[in-house]
Formats: sequence, structure tokens, C-alpha cells
Amino acid sequence: MTGLEELNRMVLLCRDYVADELSDAEICHAFRNVKVLCVSDADNLSTNAGQTALATLVSLISRMGMQVSLEVPDVPVLFCQTPFTGSGLRTALLAASAKLVSCSKIDMVSGADFDVVFVLGNTRFSPEGAHGWRLAGTEWSGEITPLGAKTAPWSTNWAVGAMVSAALGASEAFKFVIRGLPLRSRGDMIFFESSTACNWTFGECPIPESTLDIGTVDFISAGAISQSAIYVLARIPGLELAGRIFDDDFTAPSNLNRNLLSLTSDVGAAKVKVVAHRCGALRITPIFSRYTKQIVCDQIASRVLVGVDDIPSRWEVQRQWPDWLAVGGTSHFNVSSSSHRPGHACAGCLHPLDDDGMDVRIPTVSFVSFWAGLSMAVRLLREALNRPYGIERQHLWITPLRMDMPHAAMWLPIAVQARCPVRCS
Repeated sequence: MTGLEELNRMVLLCRDYVADELSDAEICHAFRNVKVLCVSDADNLSTNAGQTALATLVSLISRMGMQVSLEVPDVPVLFCQTPFTGSGLRTALLAASAKLVSCSKIDMVSGADFDVVFVLGNTRFSPEGAHGWRLAGTEWSGEITPLGAKTAPWSTNWAVGAMVSAALGASEAFKFVIRGLPLRSRGDMIFFESSTACNWTFGECPIPESTLDIGTVDFISAGAISQSAIYVLARIPGLELAGRIFDDDFTAPSNLNRNLLSLTSDVGAAKVKVVAHRCGALRITPIFSRYTKQIVCDQIASRVLVGVDDIPSRWEVQRQWPDWLAVGGTSHFNVSSSSHRPGHACAGCLHPLDDDGMDVRIPTVSFVSFWAGLSMAVRLLREALNRPYGIERQHLWITPLRMDMPHAAMWLPIAVQARCPVRCS
């Protein structure tokens, strides 16, 4: 495997804006040449949220081919941090060096020559001209702030906000690289400007005091979006879930850029088996088959997550009318998530047209796919907590490059379509 082979979907995404005269190898080299420093003290790694913020940030950045250095203590791992393994957090992260993508190394801090710095919570750090951000948040919200800002420590075990902050940080690292490359149009630089600070919340919601039994869930596709959703769910303490995952595809080198449960050693393995092996305490049965009505032995689960960009597949699942359905998808730098139940506008109403002739090599990058999976997982958690979003928030559209802008994320209702391909009306 080569770095270019593993990062080719991200390079393809960069082609949306990068000057044509730049070769794929030059774009890949630009990412591989960036050094990122992650800093934390023991206090900010004393909760599951703090540990999850660090592990997720390292994963999202490494899968873009960047080099990561750690200035963190080797605290005991408190909860599941799959696909990282080991009893010490720093040891587990270091052991994943060149295993997320082969061209990205994770090592201990050496020297002071770093391009981007990320600091957890209120960890002491002297900026001295460094370019970077602090990661902070609550149970359901995350933020990045300037290195010199006063920030609260990570103090919760519910880790949704931690993963929000990691996703916000990863997009800033991506934009740092793009700003160093020639673009086709100067006007496009606005999309890649550095965010001084930004935040995002999924809305506050009571946290369960003990276990949260979600019951049976079917996952359609074992690709990047579904793996991100399961990555999120596996980090929620006390969560119980059983279900199936359907896919007939094998792990390819180009999947490593965004499949958060996959390692370089998984290339050639069935994606469903990788997920079933790395889903933490969740009980997920792999079904090595593309989802069809005929392949389902019994009735489809009452709750279903669809993480596939193929629109007719979404229609087919919707026609089975599970009690609750969530759909996540991406298109270049855009993310869509929605939820559907009988009596509401369905997945066919939201996506009434097929993308015929779409390039099978979908341009994407780690943090974009992660936002889609995270948004789907949050919808499932809130449904299980009996705090679902109202009909005015049935659809969420996110453009994660500039989350500091007022309309980077939009909650929207879904209109019922008279000519819905699912014929829900």
C-alpha cells in the first residue's frame, strides 16, 4: 500500500478546489508533511469524555495522513476506545502508529517544530506563537477556542460533546493544509479560512443514570458512515445494543482514510466482520450480504440506521417501514442526516431522485464521514432516551468546513412529496 492509494478519496475531494496543475502525489505529500501536536494533562484525561476527545482527534487527523505527536500522560483507559487497544491511553495511541493509514506516524513529542497544536480543556500550555486551539465541551456540545482562552476541564463521561470538539478540530487541521496549496480560484479561500473559535451542540438532554438499553438495531452498510456511528455508540458508557449489520464489500486501502474501526491489517477483510470484531461491548452480528428484502430472515429491526449514499437502497429500507429509521449521507464537503417514522415524511420524500451516473469513487475525508455517523448516532440516542427531535428538526444539513459561520448547520423540516418514490403518502 502507498499513502496515495490510502488517501486517494481525500485527494479527489481536494480536487474540488486545488489548482489542476498540482499532481495527486503533491497533494498527498502536503498532508503527510504536516506535524500536529496533541497536549493534555492527567486531569483532562480523567474522564471518558476527555479520553474520547483525544482518541477521536488523533484518529481523524491520522487518517488524513498527517504526523501526530503526543504530549500526554499514560493514564489508564477508562472505557472502550476501539480500534485502539491497550490498558494505557498513550500506549494504545502510540501502538496505532502507521496502522490507521500506513503513512501517518504517532509518536511522543520531540522538538518544538509543529504546524498545528491542540490542547485539551484547561491543560497548561504556553502558546508562544503556536497555531492551534483548545478542545472543550459538555455532554452534548463541543467547541474549539484559541490557545490563550480560559477553558473548563473535561469533567463528564458522556462523550458526544467530546467527539464534536474532535471533529471541529480535525477540520481546522485539514484547512491548514489546503491554505498552503494553490487554489483554482482565489475566492474559494473563504471556505478554508481558519476559525478563531466555533462550537456545535446537539441540544441538551438528560443523561441516563445507569444503563441505556437501545434494543435491536439493524445497520445497513458497514462503510464509513456506519462505522462512525458505531464508533460513537461504542463510547457511550452503559449503552446496550444488539443487532445486525449488512454489507457485501471488503476493506480496501482507500477505505482507511475514513473507516474509523478499520486498520491497515484489515485490508481484504469483509467490512461486516471488521465492525463485529471492533464494536466494543455492542453485540452486532455480521451479515455478509447487500441488504435486500429477500435476504432478511426475519422482520427488519424496529430501529434501523442507513449509512449508505446509494439512494435506491434508502428507498428499499424505507419501504419495509421500521418503527424508526435514520439516514446519514455525505456529498463532497456536505453532510445530511434525517430520521423517519410512520406518519412523517419518509426517506423517499427527502431524497426523491437517484444520483444516476454518479462517480463510484466518492470524494470524502475522515471528518466529513464522521459528522454523518455522529449525527445518526445522536438521533438514535435521543430516540432511546425518549427525547427525539421535533418535526422541525427532522433533517440536519451540515457544512463542517466553516462551523464558525451562522448557517454552517441548518435544522429543517421535511415536506411530504406527492410523487415520493416510496409512495409513503
